[in-house]
Amino acid sequence: MGMGRINACFAAGCCLLFSACQQEMAGQPSYKPLDPSEFFPDGRSARPQIDGTVARGHLRTDYAFYTGRRTRTSSEPARAAALLGAAAAGDWLLALALRSSEDADYVDRFPFAITEEALKRGQERYLIFCVVCHDPLGTGRGKIVERGYTPPPSFHIDRLREAPVGRFFAVITNGYGSMPDYRQQIPPRDRWAVTAYVRALQLSQHFPEKELTPEMRTALQNQERAVQTGEPLP
Repeated sequence: MGMGRINACFAAGCCLLFSACQQEMAGQPSYKPLDPSEFFPDGRSARPQIDGTVARGHLRTDYAFYTGRRTRTSSEPARAAALLGAAAAGDWLLALALRSSEDADYVDRFPFAITEEALKRGQERYLIFCVVCHDPLGTGRGKIVERGYTPPPSFHIDRLREAPVGRFFAVITNGYGSMPDYRQQIPPRDRWAVTAYVRALQLSQHFPEKELTPEMRTALQNQERAVQTGEPLP
């Protein structure tokens, strides 16, 4: 028998041998989404998450950082309902008292150091997401307000100048009134950066005039001129 014939027979034998050694994994059952299954007691092939499951990178132990509040309280839903009821009934004294007690739940300090880089980031996010309603100076006269959208309050009224920073963060996160929530569009750290920029806007419009340097006076005049003429801010 020639070598060629031997090699051919050997190759044919190997093919027959390996074809008979198929792994069990190749024949295991598989399911399409929402297919029924008799293996599990509930009859579902798709398994629910185990209680307490947290996606990698989403463990939120810093409650203040992610909510703007000091601690979780069970009175939040009840107080929100009472506030809406008082406003609907026209009882503004009760509504004011409820709002003041709610402000006490919010943090009044930023959860991380606010640097120049953080302020610039906040300005960038503000000019992307907020300026259309609140305008560049935060007076509530943005472009869509000019076209009929519900005007927001100015950031420069006493109530908002005195509001804790946690309230601004919570409103950005959850929305308020006609303002939608931005929890999906703006990450938590950026929401704090926007809040810091809002604080900077408030300070810019209420900075003690006697403490302005010549450079600051010039910059302020340039900004006011840009807002009045519609030119890009310097």
